[in-house]
Amino acid sequence: MAKKYNCTINGVQYFKKSKVVGHDINGKPLRKYFYGDGEKDANRQIEEYMNKLKSGLNVNVEALTVEQAMHQWLFDVRLHSKNIKSASFEKDECNYRNYIKGSTIGSIHVQDAVSLPFQRYYNELYTKGLKVYNKNTKQFEYKKVSSNKIFDINKTLRAFFTYCIKEHYTLNNPCTLSNIEIPGNADGEEDDTDEEEGNNIQAFNDTELQTIIDNLKYKPNQDNTFKVMLLLDIVTGLRSGELRGLKKKFVEQNIVKIRNTLKRIKVFETPSKYHYETKLIKPKSDSSIRNVNFPTDFSLIMEQYLQEQELKWKNNGLKFDDDSLIFTTKNCTPIEVSNFRRAWQRFLKRVNIEYKKFHSIRDTYATKLIRLGANITTVKELLGHSSITITEKYYVFVFPEDRAETANLLNNLILPETHNNISLENNLPKEVYMFPMQVYYKLLQFFLTN
Repeated sequence: MAKKYNCTINGVQYFKKSKVVGHDINGKPLRKYFYGDGEKDANRQIEEYMNKLKSGLNVNVEALTVEQAMHQWLFDVRLHSKNIKSASFEKDECNYRNYIKGSTIGSIHVQDAVSLPFQRYYNELYTKGLKVYNKNTKQFEYKKVSSNKIFDINKTLRAFFTYCIKEHYTLNNPCTLSNIEIPGNADGEEDDTDEEEGNNIQAFNDTELQTIIDNLKYKPNQDNTFKVMLLLDIVTGLRSGELRGLKKKFVEQNIVKIRNTLKRIKVFETPSKYHYETKLIKPKSDSSIRNVNFPTDFSLIMEQYLQEQELKWKNNGLKFDDDSLIFTTKNCTPIEVSNFRRAWQRFLKRVNIEYKKFHSIRDTYATKLIRLGANITTVKELLGHSSITITEKYYVFVFPEDRAETANLLNNLILPETHNNISLENNLPKEVYMFPMQVYYKLLQFFLTN
């Protein structure tokens, strides 16, 4: 049977049909018109629309796309919310701008959203990468996207659709983990571009560490800020932001308490206007909130350093109180991460050590403890890792000479008669395995006081 049409709009034929969808405040019927590709299609549209009304959906936003709705969610709802941290908003905005705006999933109507298009998009991101424009080559290229990043994108979308359900834009959340499988390497291979902590360990060897410490001698009545920062990091393994964000009240006789981190974040004034600020924020995970002991001998250095800081703040017309940062510029302002990195680069160049990222001190702290026999659970807690698998994956690391020594432990298995002739000169003393933390601290105390 041929399709029937009863109107033409812009040269296209439709079957026009109306339906009473409610009444105004005076009781007058409200009619909505539907335009279908024939009468059957018009009836289908009416049925779908009435079902949405019955289910409580907001039919006035049926044409709203994911991209449009996310923009509203970010800048009309979350931007000025007292419950949303600046760093969280920045991450969600970054995910929206780089992965959703202008993408295939961005054009999906919110009320039509199901899991499959999102799953396909994630799979394509993982296998093919994100298409980006290289300003240097003036060409488009594909940038690999890790499983962790895709998980993070999906986390933003999950929160967005939760909001949409609350606002009756949709009835379901297509991005729950029960509906989505995050693509990745089930067999445990590494993502080449995964920049999470520990993927590229760059620990200093003993000679390099000794050289670094030799060039960090504390000199009274001088600006020792950078020196003390490095020394404290050597004996605590703090992250850069945790180190720069330390307040006076969180430093005790031989303990530092990690309660915040200093981070440079993007602060939006309007959707198109923003600026950067260096702010103290809560650490990235609850496990990062921790107490870390340092050698008692180092307490003497910290005590003298804090006294000098009090004088510095006083000379700047400021009070050095419990909430003051202990590591600041000469003007008592927070140390920007870019300036700190440059100071680190200059220091390594001056002492003739090949450049390694500042995070390498944290790597050195962790691998040193493990080499000395520290319990991996203790190392996890000291580093503030959210899971022991992170510690195992990134810090169960041995140097080449360690591998050889480990292999030699099996000598007696093959040649038991040589057992009594084995030299123990190069073996670690028994107390290393019994008290690894103390041994590490003694080693560092020796470096610091000699």
